[in-house]
Amino acid sequence: MPEWRIHDKWAKKMGISEDISNFVNNLIDFPRRCREFQEFCNRDLGARIFRGGRATHMNIGPIIEHDFGRRKRFARESQSGFLSQKGKDYLVAYYLHQILDYISWWCKNYTDVNIEDILENKRVQKKIGPSNSSEIQNIKHFILKNAEEVLQDCR
Repeated sequence: MPEWRIHDKWAKKMGISEDISNFVNNLIDFPRRCREFQEFCNRDLGARIFRGGRATHMNIGPIIEHDFGRRKRFARESQSGFLSQKGKDYLVAYYLHQILDYISWWCKNYTDVNIEDILENKRVQKKIGPSNSSEIQNIKHFILKNAEEVLQDCR
């Protein structure tokens, strides 16, 4: 996946501060170290682990690992719910980070890569989030506008 400097570069180009970008990078790559997120998971009923249809006393915070949000919907929903409470820039930085990681994965696994195909792929919705959200639509438009440079950075 791209280095954090690449994530920071594109976040800055979208008008997101480096502090917010770094916070989101840390949350995605080291969620167990993010005390604020762990506290959110302790408070939020949506972050509870369910067994037999009932919420347990356990939450998902301690089990979320590096890039878990792209693999598990419940992790993505908890992280995006947490970030949306912090503000729109946090949520945009989160989706941008995930999309750049996804583009990088495509670049490493396929030789003939086309940004339009990657962004319209049904897996983006499954891996990143609802493609009809305004944040994701804005990010897709931004990436399409900068497709050549994004591809170069993600290779």
